[in-house]
Amino acid sequence: MKIPATILQQFIGMDDYERKLTIDRISRELGLSIAEVEKEIRDFEQGINSPSSKLEFDVPEKQSHFVSSDDSSEGSPEFISDAHRYRFTYDPSKDAKERQSNVNQAILCPHCNVGIGIPPIRPIKIMCPSCRIESVFEK
Repeated sequence: MKIPATILQQFIGMDDYERKLTIDRISRELGLSIAEVEKEIRDFEQGINSPSSKLEFDVPEKQSHFVSSDDSSEGSPEFISDAHRYRFTYDPSKDAKERQSNVNQAILCPHCNVGIGIPPIRPIKIMCPSCRIESVFEK
């Protein structure tokens, strides 16, 4: 290859008129014929679009690191007996009111110990309205 890749990258997305002007300028600057410049551009574009140039990697499977058990252990929420006191009304939307009506349990945030009202759905992802830290509970 006689033309640096940084120059060849400039041709990606150019319209025909702009491309012809740039090919003419590069051929004069580098002392190459227009056919040689066009061939290198074609080879470069084919190399970009070839399947072998695409990166391939394995996406790891999602795995739960939580162990389900009946007794309270590290990582499980600390439940509060008076859940009716923890119905947050910071979101006035209709959708939020529906979610708030499903609240029948309350837990303490494991990070800041603020009471949070939650529905009985598990696993559940909670963002504490006080400390804004996200936690996931599977018990």
